[in-house]
Amino acid sequence: MRRGAFNRELHRTAVSSQSERDARVREHMEMAEQYLARAFEHLERKDPYDAAEKIWAAVRHATIALAEKYLGTASPPEGWTWRRFVKEAFVKAGLSEREAEELAAYFIEVRKSLHGDCFYGLFYEESEHKPLMDRAKQYIELVNRLLEKAP
Repeated sequence: MRRGAFNRELHRTAVSSQSERDARVREHMEMAEQYLARAFEHLERKDPYDAAEKIWAAVRHATIALAEKYLGTASPPEGWTWRRFVKEAFVKAGLSEREAEELAAYFIEVRKSLHGDCFYGLFYEESEHKPLMDRAKQYIELVNRLLEKAP
């Protein structure tokens, strides 16, 4: 599906009002910030496994907020991968294709490494997983800035 067709589909299927969407966006960002804070509490208690899951939740909620705001939906349309969907949200928010690709790759890596390998697989390597955790704060701050500048 091309971007123009994607935009038409979003417009056609959008059923909520702008105020309802804005409320959902705020709720997702509040949840992202709460999960992020809890993640670092878990790290202080030497519990990287629960920290990993909280980081994933924070990144996921921030990404959903961004997608809700810029794409009008919280999940990819049929036939789209999450990587493509996340990239499109960042492009719509004003980032370059390259920046958007890097952030989409980060989203996928957090899902795979922190949510999958670390939390569910109980496999933690500080040199592999801690940098992903530390970067989550920057990711969420960026999403916040992009949401603040949104029309």
